Amino acid sequence: MAAQGLSGFYGSVFRRSITARVLVRTTDGRVLLLRSGNAWELPGGVVKSGEDPRSAARRIARATLDPEFDVGRVLVLDYVQGVQGQGDSIAFLFDGGTVTTSVTAFTGAGGEREARFVPLEDCGEGLDEERRHAALQALELGTIVELVDGEAAAPAPLAAPSLRRMMPPVEGFSGILGR
Repeated sequence: MAAQGLSGFYGSVFRRSITARVLVRTTDGRVLLLRSGNAWELPGGVVKSGEDPRSAARRIARATLDPEFDVGRVLVLDYVQGVQGQGDSIAFLFDGGTVTTSVTAFTGAGGEREARFVPLEDCGEGLDEERRHAALQALELGTIVELVDGEAAAPAPLAAPSLRRMMPPVEGFSGILGR
């Protein structure tokens, strides 16, 4: 019984969930959202044990959109600190590229999920304002934006590297080395 209690304790202390989502855009600036219960969210979900985040994003997007769908680079990495007994989580947002379509709503592959394309500024609960801003910044700059609890992470100040010699001065050779 004690071992079961300890494994339960350690299981709760070290629990960390990882999610992966995909930002699929249309050429006219709309974003794909899927209905999940009563909420609308970007395609994605939980990364399964033994699965990497990119594979998870690809798996979920392929199940909804197209069996040949692939994801691009990471746009946003968000570390969310757990509260009240919930473990921390790490959320990846991948670039799903752009599609050319005039469709506004459809049923996902297999008829299981309702989907729609909405203007980027109206995607609200599917992609909150800070993550939306981070994703657009990452797309524009060709970089990854790091968030902590949904807010831009303040980068640590970079210290100037110290000037150090590759080798100690050697008598008679300092002129050869340009010193």
